[in-house]
Amino acid sequence: MTKKLFFNIFKRHPKDPKVKNIPAVPTFQQNLEACHFVDAGKQLITREDRLFELKKDGIGSKIKLVEEEEDSEARLAKDYEDWLELVMQRLENSLDTQSPEEQELLKEAVQAMLQEEEQDKRWEGFQEAQRPQWRPRKCKQKHEALLERLVQRRMDEAPLDSSVEMHSSLAIICKAKQLEEDLMKVVTWVSSCYPEQENVCQFYATLYHKIFSAELREVAEYTLCDKDCVLLLQLVNEDYPNILNAKKIKNMIDHTKLAPLLPEDMIAPLEQQFLTTFETEVSTCLHKILDREETAWKEGEHPQLRDQVYCCDQAIDVIQCFHKNVECAQKVLGNEAKAQRITCQMRNFLTDYKAFHAKVIKSRQTNTEAVLMVNLSCLIQCRDYITKKAHLFPEDVKTDCLSLLATMIESSHRHFNSNMLLELKDLFRKVGSSEWLKNSDGVCEELLAKLDGHIQKFNNLDKTCCQELLSGMHKEFLAEYVRKMMKQKIKLLNKEQQQMAASSLCINSEHMHKYFTDAGSNMDWLKDILPNLAGLLKLQDPDSIKLELVTLMQLYPDLSERHISAWLRLKGNLSPSDLKRILKSVTCSQDQFSETQDSLQFSKSFFSIVRIR
Repeated sequence: MTKKLFFNIFKRHPKDPKVKNIPAVPTFQQNLEACHFVDAGKQLITREDRLFELKKDGIGSKIKLVEEEEDSEARLAKDYEDWLELVMQRLENSLDTQSPEEQELLKEAVQAMLQEEEQDKRWEGFQEAQRPQWRPRKCKQKHEALLERLVQRRMDEAPLDSSVEMHSSLAIICKAKQLEEDLMKVVTWVSSCYPEQENVCQFYATLYHKIFSAELREVAEYTLCDKDCVLLLQLVNEDYPNILNAKKIKNMIDHTKLAPLLPEDMIAPLEQQFLTTFETEVSTCLHKILDREETAWKEGEHPQLRDQVYCCDQAIDVIQCFHKNVECAQKVLGNEAKAQRITCQMRNFLTDYKAFHAKVIKSRQTNTEAVLMVNLSCLIQCRDYITKKAHLFPEDVKTDCLSLLATMIESSHRHFNSNMLLELKDLFRKVGSSEWLKNSDGVCEELLAKLDGHIQKFNNLDKTCCQELLSGMHKEFLAEYVRKMMKQKIKLLNKEQQQMAASSLCINSEHMHKYFTDAGSNMDWLKDILPNLAGLLKLQDPDSIKLELVTLMQLYPDLSERHISAWLRLKGNLSPSDLKRILKSVTCSQDQFSETQDSLQFSKSFFSIVRIR
């Protein structure tokens, strides 16, 4: 570099002696005492430039000037040290900044530090002998090292929280708290003191992350008790991400640039320990509930009533125990898929519940029916929970759980329906008999009156459970009614008898449907079954009967040839040859329907439970 170019780089404009009345410029010492770090730094740079210019002009050949120059360099070096000490002190107190005045001081120190960095760049390219001994000063590098020491000290000295029970690794919580508080200070007070391009928030976050990660790794190297294991995983997967995702911090820090707090080879054993412990806890909790219910049943206890409804405490306990632990596992592991392993305990529990349920059904204790009713409520609530929270379960576990619950619910319904049919057995014998033909209204009223006395006990069930039970009972009651009609205890020999029977069927259907829907059944579609069957009795023309059957087979896909044959045999005036032709056409139609049948129609399955010989 030429002398001329070198001179121009550092040239300063001299003061104009003609300008008067200019206020006295503060001295370097005055600027330093006032913490005007930038102005003081500029003064030092100006002095540095002058010394540099003297050297390059070659004036220092005279001994006197050399002595003066050496004396000035010594003073300048001392002033630089004094200035730098105060600047670094201010930078070191960055995290104590809590007022606008302190912010201004920090901003001064940061600008002064960056100003020195620019001066270092001006000296780049010069030989060591050509530049002052203090160049490069590397203020920015010193600043970064200082902040690293600051962060390390604050983490080491994190105050212990007296409200927290102390044990082997719990001190790490206090460090996490210190980290959170300090990052909040950085984004609230410190960040505005730095130019945006310095990205000071990210720098601080990286320092804290590195030190916190080292602390966690040190703890994770030891064999931890279950409590500490949970604590460590919770810090890594929940608490720490929550800190970084806090509203103020999230917008200032890119946490995707931070390495994992713990490496996979340290996380995996902790997760395994946690899952094993939690599986045991969930299993123990669920089976305590089951043991409690089985003991109460064996001792003959009746479920409690609350507001005239059976309390289903076991459903609440089961769902709360399970959901609380799965939700906790998701947070601790930070991964829904990993937490799904715990859900296998629900399948194991329901398998054991099924065995208990079967014992209750087979028993003849006085509290059996009441226990089955409250258990039915529990099963339905568990089913609804699993259906609603399906995302918590692996597909195979969810399917198995719902299958176990469906089996138990079905067996409960079957038990109550069997008891109902057994109690109404004698009255059902009248359906489809000559007595029914003479007084169908009377037979229907007797049935419903007897049924009413039977289902009063279900008033103590909760609404959802009762509706489901009565809906199934509605279907079973009607199926038994149709089955008795198909036993052909009577023959409707002429059109008049057939129309009278058809009218009776429609009236009976209306009464039965009103009774069940008023009681709580939601099987509204059942109201059309008897009127549709009655329509077949009214028809006299075989071709018309064929067309009507095609419509019925579309409505009820499980209406079989055997059902049709049994029903049409009530028509005493239908010749065997006509019946044969009708059944033949039915077979052809069923073959066509089987290829195009809408699967939704199978939800209206009815005739499959009308069992005829």
